[in-house]
This record gives sequence, C-alpha cells and structure tokens, in this order.
Amino acid sequence: MEICKIGTSNVNSVAKLMADIKPDWWDFEGALQQLQDASMLAKLVGWCMEEDGKPQGWILCAEFEGYSYLSIENLGYDDHGIFVMEQQLEPLLNEAEKYAREKGYRNLKYVIGSTDMSCHGRPLLNYADELRNLKSHHREHFDYFIDYGFYPTGFIPHCYGENYHGIIMIKSLLF
Repeated sequence: MEICKIGTSNVNSVAKLMADIKPDWWDFEGALQQLQDASMLAKLVGWCMEEDGKPQGWILCAEFEGYSYLSIENLGYDDHGIFVMEQQLEPLLNEAEKYAREKGYRNLKYVIGSTDMSCHGRPLLNYADELRNLKSHHREHFDYFIDYGFYPTGFIPHCYGENYHGIIMIKSLLF
C-alpha cells in the first residue's frame, strides 16, 4: 500500500469511502465538507492509504500549533466492507506521529467514545476518580490505542449524547 496526502486529486474518493463505510456518521457531502473545511480554528492535514489507486483507509488531523499538538479528528479503514479503526491504520498513525514530531509538536490527541467502557451510560461524578477507575470491557479500539502509547487524560461529558462521553487520550511525543 502507498500512503498519500489527502488533496484535490483524491478528496472525493476519500469522502466516498467515508460515506460508504460509515454512512451513519457521514454522507458524501458531510464527509467532503469535513475534509476541506478551512474555517476551523486549526489547520487540517490528513493522509490515506490506497491500493490500486483506491483509498482503503484515512486519518484526518487538526493541527493546534499554539498548543503544540496534533489532534486525530477521524480515521477509518475498509476491512473487506467492515469499518475498523485499529491495527490496519497503524501506518497512518505512524505517518501522523512522524509529521507531528517534524513540526515540533509535543502531543498527539484523540477522543474515543465511551462505548464498552466503565463510564458509559451513566453520569460522570468525580472526574479524577472516574479516570483513575476507568476500565475497558474488552473494547478493542481503546485497548489498541493504549498499546500504541496513548493514555486517558480526561473526559468530554455527554459529547456523543446523554451519558455517552468522550475520553480524551494523549500520547506524549517528548520521549
């Protein structure tokens, strides 16, 4: 597979992939807008993996220069028609990490939904206690990002709906 930067030559293909593989999250127009939205406070940068010129996976990041971090905004891979966000994307995670290090950023950030986590489906009480006692109930996506070097550092309560929280994950690039 070849890693390509998302740009004018492939943005439509990546948007189609996003809409095809996860239509409950994006339609084509919404995916295309997100991939090209220059009105964000951050600069967007992304990469895709292609096979025979066709995108198979992508990672879209936002650069927060002032805070010295690169934020993973969304990512996905088409594993024979199944949407996945784990090992298959490691080449793209490596590319994003390399880019962030080259820019001198100190952290990678990613927000993971609380599905299959100990905090899911209920209000968060004491955030420090919640973070200290956070458990994955065999959530492959969370466990993969832990193995990749990310650590849970906080919450965005109810960001995906009532009692459906975002878990803020950080990977330090200082080591």
